[in-house]
Amino acid sequence: DSAFWAPVSIRRRANGSIASFPHFVMDRSKPGTVCVDQTGQRFVNESCSYHLFARAMFEHNKITPCIPCFIITDAVGLRKYGLGMVRMGTSDLAPYLADGYLTVGTDIAELAGRIGVPQANLEKTIAAMNNYAETGIDAEFGRGTTTYHRVNGDASVGPNPTLGPIETPPYYAVRLYPGDIGAATGLVVNEWAQVTRVDGQAITGLYACGNEANSIMGGTYPGPGITIGPAIVFAYRAVRHALGEA
Repeated sequence: DSAFWAPVSIRRRANGSIASFPHFVMDRSKPGTVCVDQTGQRFVNESCSYHLFARAMFEHNKITPCIPCFIITDAVGLRKYGLGMVRMGTSDLAPYLADGYLTVGTDIAELAGRIGVPQANLEKTIAAMNNYAETGIDAEFGRGTTTYHRVNGDASVGPNPTLGPIETPPYYAVRLYPGDIGAATGLVVNEWAQVTRVDGQAITGLYACGNEANSIMGGTYPGPGITIGPAIVFAYRAVRHALGEA
């Protein structure tokens, strides 16, 4: 893979610039949320890592429109956990509704129409999620079955801290897009952060580290901060080499 990914939502600021909000862990794994493609159906475990979530968007989009996809919650979920840029407890939703960042429906049917997904599919998806919330078992994707899933949920909710009913109107949706949070490919370097030619020979005086250098992870994403450690280490080694201390 050429980058490290996360689902993001997008909103235009008052000055015309674009704000991108990365949906790392604040909402996707919370009870009372679900993510659907443009057919109103789930396509991924919402509690998975942000990198895997965005990659699932790309993969699913090959067969079913999924960019953007939608994260959905109800009145209780929005108030208690927030949704993207709409923080928990926000009392004035008018600005978010006015600029289209947040979409609202008095019932599931109305929300489906406003975000352009089939009503029957979305109603079926929500009904299934409500059943999973009651049993504590996500029969489709296994949401809440790992420590990573559960720690990003709500420990006060049971039997599964990542699952809760979506049943209190009105209902809300935010569009999600895949966003890159760091490069996984770049200039090939040696152990001293020297940029190398195709034949593997170092280019004298040219160094690269961080997102400018090819990732030591080979396109995989084992966890948060994986770009930071190598950037620090290779910057240090580049300086040592440039000072003749290698």
